[in-house]
Amino acid sequence: MNGEGERREFFRVTDRIPLEFRPVSRDEFARLEDVIRYNSTQVVDRLHEIYFLEGQGELKEATDQIHEYMRTINRKLDLIIEILGRSSAGDGYTAVKTDVNISGAGVQFVSESALKEGDLVELRIIIPVFPYPRITCLCEVVRAGKSDDAGPRRCALKFIVINEKDRDVLINYVFLKERQYLRQKKETTS
Repeated sequence: MNGEGERREFFRVTDRIPLEFRPVSRDEFARLEDVIRYNSTQVVDRLHEIYFLEGQGELKEATDQIHEYMRTINRKLDLIIEILGRSSAGDGYTAVKTDVNISGAGVQFVSESALKEGDLVELRIIIPVFPYPRITCLCEVVRAGKSDDAGPRRCALKFIVINEKDRDVLINYVFLKERQYLRQKKETTS
């Protein structure tokens, strides 16, 4: 905070979070707006749907449990392959592979893309905590490096359209990371 009356609505943390973005037109923004606002996150993995066996069970129940574990492992591997294998040239999305400063209001990162203030962007974020929710939102670029700069530029995106349940997931993640940071700080000073 710079002391000039600026007040933040949400806490911020810096972490390495898989995200990708693509610029969208105003027409596409309007088309995606209701879809994103009224559909909450797609959880990549749903371990709570696996029913654990208690005590003695029949062979069929054990086989069903093994099948559920295998499906869970398969989904996790698909997610890892998707994150690691995504190229910035494919399907119009640019992947960000650096630290990201994120809050419930927006995100900042360094990118090679030529984003300008006022551009509209579709952003996908995978929260790196089980069950790895994938959040999609629409943003506006509120700050971008000057276009005459060569190389990477710092970009700041403000969430314009985000499902409120998704925002809650994001805020919970920020609080989790803040607690971890404070715990580490306390342990290193004692």
